[in-house]
Amino acid sequence: MRSPKILCVDDDPETLRMRKALLEESGYSVLTVSSGDEALVVAADERDNDRDIDLVLLDYMMPGLTGEQTAIRLKEDFPELPILVVSGVRIPVSFLNNVNGYIQKGHEPDVLLTAVAGLLRDREFATEHIPALTAARKTILCVDDEDFSLLSRRAIFESAGFNVLMARGAREALELFRTHSIQIVVSDYWMSEMNGVALAEELKRISPSTPVVVLSGFGSLPGEAPFVDAWLIKSRVQPEELLDVVGRLTEARRS
Repeated sequence: MRSPKILCVDDDPETLRMRKALLEESGYSVLTVSSGDEALVVAADERDNDRDIDLVLLDYMMPGLTGEQTAIRLKEDFPELPILVVSGVRIPVSFLNNVNGYIQKGHEPDVLLTAVAGLLRDREFATEHIPALTAARKTILCVDDEDFSLLSRRAIFESAGFNVLMARGAREALELFRTHSIQIVVSDYWMSEMNGVALAEELKRISPSTPVVVLSGFGSLPGEAPFVDAWLIKSRVQPEELLDVVGRLTEARRS
């Protein structure tokens, strides 16, 4: 069995050298390039010679073709290819929705290795079960203005087989809701543009049957319950409870 092949893309030679050493020491086959344009050429060349790449480790801030532009081009040509983005700056949530994982620069080596192993494991499962997986996957929209909360919830829901879209605020959430087929929405209550209940009211105007779950620091207030299908206390809810509520609401909608 061949070692999984990882393409590392970064314009910093020292970063490439260190990542290559770390990944090869962990048993991976590693290719390195210093630009997005090179990444596209190498990925195409490997495919043409039946040496497919299994994962791309992509820097976000690069001269020339940026990390975002590179990821979009790679996804167009290789839809099933996992992309793990590394960045030292805040990146647009629209970009996060088009890649498979994100870690911050300055991470410990085990964080990188854990993320890589998880994405490769997910790809292996998806490759073996693509027809059934595609048919079964439901799309959930997570809304929160905190990156950590968004990424944590995405990890929880993706582990349960959901396709996850993320929005950092109400405007972005409404745009995604109008342009995608979404089966359920999970939103934080306190957000800068409008609170979770005001967002739920707008969502219900667009699609009354789509369930909305709100996470807050308190129970529902008078008059707010009609727009919200489930209230959960943010500081108390466990992943298992959140998944149970989301599962029951999506199944009820389907039925």
